[in-house]
Amino acid sequence: MRVFLRAMDGVNAVVTAIVAALLAVVAVAVMAQVMVRFVLTAAGINISAPWTEELARYTLIWMVFLGAAVGVRHARMIALEFGVRSLPARAGVPLRYAVMLLSMAFFGLLFWVGIDFLDLGRSETSPVMGITKDKVYWAMPAGMVLMILNSLALIAETVVEGRDIRFASDFAPED
Repeated sequence: MRVFLRAMDGVNAVVTAIVAALLAVVAVAVMAQVMVRFVLTAAGINISAPWTEELARYTLIWMVFLGAAVGVRHARMIALEFGVRSLPARAGVPLRYAVMLLSMAFFGLLFWVGIDFLDLGRSETSPVMGITKDKVYWAMPAGMVLMILNSLALIAETVVEGRDIRFASDFAPED
């Protein structure tokens, strides 16, 4: 079990680095778009860079799905924790595990929806960059697989270490 946890933490370290690189790409693309639209236009240079908008949009999609997967591992997803935390352990702990299992079922459903979208994406091409959209649509199934694995890792960690899953986000490493 600990091998699985270490492996997932290693995968998440790589995914976090990828998300950071994607954030840098978004920042550069948006800055280039601002420069072209406002600064160069004000200087009388009228050029266009529509690829920056597509690049930023597609990069943000990948960032969201990968970043959310890492958030699942550290119990940092949006939740109504005050309700579960206020319950006694006898009721709150099983409820939190049930919510985790329900979330994994939802992630599984989104995985299959994402796989269906891949067929559509193979027949669509982005208007400016000219890439097939399946490269963008892969973000959903990839993110969902990581979310399921990270959910399992979070459950395993709380069981192995004897932690109360209701307070899992309190034990997550600080960034």
